[in-house]
Amino acid sequence: MRVCLIIFILCLALQTHAQDSTVFYKASVTVAGATARTPFWQHANQNGSVPMDGNYALGNVGLYKIYNPNNPRFFQWRGGVEAIGSYGKSGRAFLSDAFVAGKAGIIEILAGQHKNVIGLMDTTLTSGSLSVAGNARPHPRLQISISDYFPLYATNNFVALKFSYSDGFLGGSNINYGSSKHVSKTYLHQKSLYFRFGQKTDRFHIYTGINHQAIWGGEDKILPLYDLQPPKAYWYTVSGKTFEHRKIGTHFGTIDLAGEWTGKSWSFFVYRQNIFETGSLFKAINFEDGLNGLSVKRVKPLPAGSTYFAFHSFLLEVVGTQNQINNSPLSGLALYERGNYYNSYIYQRGSSYYGNGIGTPLASATNNTNGDLPRNASEFTNNNRFWAFHTGLTATWLNTKLTFKGTYSRNSGTFLSPYNAVKQQASLFLSVEKSLKLLKGCSIYSSISSDIGELYPNSSGLALGIRKSGFLD
Repeated sequence: MRVCLIIFILCLALQTHAQDSTVFYKASVTVAGATARTPFWQHANQNGSVPMDGNYALGNVGLYKIYNPNNPRFFQWRGGVEAIGSYGKSGRAFLSDAFVAGKAGIIEILAGQHKNVIGLMDTTLTSGSLSVAGNARPHPRLQISISDYFPLYATNNFVALKFSYSDGFLGGSNINYGSSKHVSKTYLHQKSLYFRFGQKTDRFHIYTGINHQAIWGGEDKILPLYDLQPPKAYWYTVSGKTFEHRKIGTHFGTIDLAGEWTGKSWSFFVYRQNIFETGSLFKAINFEDGLNGLSVKRVKPLPAGSTYFAFHSFLLEVVGTQNQINNSPLSGLALYERGNYYNSYIYQRGSSYYGNGIGTPLASATNNTNGDLPRNASEFTNNNRFWAFHTGLTATWLNTKLTFKGTYSRNSGTFLSPYNAVKQQASLFLSVEKSLKLLKGCSIYSSISSDIGELYPNSSGLALGIRKSGFLD
């Protein structure tokens, strides 16, 4: 089916190109080496594309048809395919993107695998959205959405909204609790609703909204006495209703609030993501845990031809997940008195896809942490209780783009696998990118990254690569 989907998308892209549509391509090749495993900021939030082997070669190529912003047609379509291949200790190849989407007015329907992040944040430098961070591979899904903020006429365009509703397939999972030790099918249900207050041309905007993720599947095998068939299980998952004193599936999401001021030279964006977890949304919202961020970006472009050093963006985030208070309907059992973010008491996979966390990469997979740290076979991550302080910036100098990310964290493990003491960790990343006239315009880039501390193996890495992108028409 994936091969057929690729051929279908390519044919449509080529046909549309002949009709003067917008077709975009990209390609890159990277070689990297590290003293131990791949450092954190070299692989985090890369959609599961970067191997953890430390030494590897990586190539990708993608072809996309995007919506034409100057096309007034009511019906439009887009699609894309991106193939990734790498070789480290072993070779692997997979499709990251493979999707088609159609839009009728403001409503879009998408089918396939497509990169995605959810939540209010600075998407360019963030440590990662708490709910969906772009850290794991895209999973196949069917989605209906209003992808851009749509102003409501009844409010004189002062209020605008966007939403998404999707269901996707994650594959099988081993089971921690229930009559079956393994189920062959698990699913990820997602929905979100966000509002913007202020007309599009206003300098100041307020944003707020909510997102909800739920992993479910195999309830008829896990709880055979209740004969909970998929349609009924799906309804309880989507609605969040309680079934026999328990929630169906594993639920996680955030309630977000942000404010943005756009000046003549700089914009300022302040945001907060507040966590809710299984059972807590309608009981008690945890105001202590969440992500706090401040993003500053240059709005006024530099003079043409300028080569002096100049900052373009700055980010500061503070992330805390230590509390995890969760007023679950099963609070009589010690296991459920607190949450267990990104883990599941049902599914050993937790909130992950192909071994990478769907949410923030700061809650790293157990296999990525030091081997001497406590761990539990029932948990996807052995570190979901931490305080993290993250910063990032971009700048230009001599027509070269500079990017820096740095994260310091204090990690306590999980409630099931607590560390004997707080484990401190620093992860650093610096990249440079220079545009060339070679191959009718491409860029070369290099990055150095390092992990220093007690959570990950100490490692330093160097990556070199070349990439090219552009439009075919």
